[in-house]
Amino acid sequence: MVFILSTIYEKLPENVKNHPKIIELVQKFNNNNKFKEIESHYRMLDLIFSSCEIKATGVMRQIQLLSLELLRFFDLVCKKYELEYWLDYGTLLGAVRNGGFIPWDDDIDLGMIREDYERLVEVFPKEVKKIGGLEDKLIISKLTQPHKPGDVTNELDTLNNNTFILFFQCAYIKPFIHLDVFPKEYIKDSGLTDERNALQTQLQVELRDNIENGTWTFDEGLKIQNEKMQFTNQKTNNISDAIDGLHNNIHNRIYPTKYVFPLRKIEFEDYTFNAPNDTDEYLELIYGSEFMHIPKIALDHNTTGFVKGQYDNNKKQIDKAFDEAINYMKKVNEEFN
Repeated sequence: MVFILSTIYEKLPENVKNHPKIIELVQKFNNNNKFKEIESHYRMLDLIFSSCEIKATGVMRQIQLLSLELLRFFDLVCKKYELEYWLDYGTLLGAVRNGGFIPWDDDIDLGMIREDYERLVEVFPKEVKKIGGLEDKLIISKLTQPHKPGDVTNELDTLNNNTFILFFQCAYIKPFIHLDVFPKEYIKDSGLTDERNALQTQLQVELRDNIENGTWTFDEGLKIQNEKMQFTNQKTNNISDAIDGLHNNIHNRIYPTKYVFPLRKIEFEDYTFNAPNDTDEYLELIYGSEFMHIPKIALDHNTTGFVKGQYDNNKKQIDKAFDEAINYMKKVNEEFN
């Protein structure tokens, strides 16, 4: 059909071809076919993605393997202190869909209920300090106020574009990789109203603004906003993203507690970690019903570019650095107690 119409068009007189209405029709036709072509390519990629085992290669895979060792260390600390966490967001999606990292994913995402999260913030740095040399290799960050002009910043701040990120992050400095830990809150059963649910984005912005302008300290602001959000430390029927969790002001998600607890085990890169109890329902809340398919838009944090810049894109240096870092973290994990 496309060939026939193209042939007819070529035989038209120039004055007809150049008529505004004809030009408009041709543009619409071409755009429509371009969309069909893109959709066809997407369906083919989705078929390959869903039916083949695809792994990242090169620097991306090296980032993933070092990230895995940092995740193992995190898991060991949580087990030692009986802290409950679960794989979250892209890391959980990769575990369910790929049995490991999504091919283009370059960080680790984790979720924790507030009580265990606050305990983690306290004990994790202490465990790092116990291991000779590890403290110098890691950045542990949980900002309670934004950076001021002239403040000394680090590699994690650079990759975050100096964004005022309130949740817990840990990064291996060089070669750079990182993990994020997102706090979650129980919502009072009596407080689960449409009015409350519409507030979170506004309160996230308000918290940051009032910390930046000096109206609140972080602890003051978090307490005030949590009361407005009807959060509680007591276990209830629903869990929410925390006010100091997501940093890009996306809308509040509410997870039935039964989707999360009791936690279950899931395989991730040949190791076993914690996952929400009902991973399918949990992931559908985040990504929609098509979460098992390849996304129309895939995002990363440009960690590969950042790492290459750390070594002036020298492959031999990059390979050597990752080998040493991965082996070092493997040894740390094997000797952890």
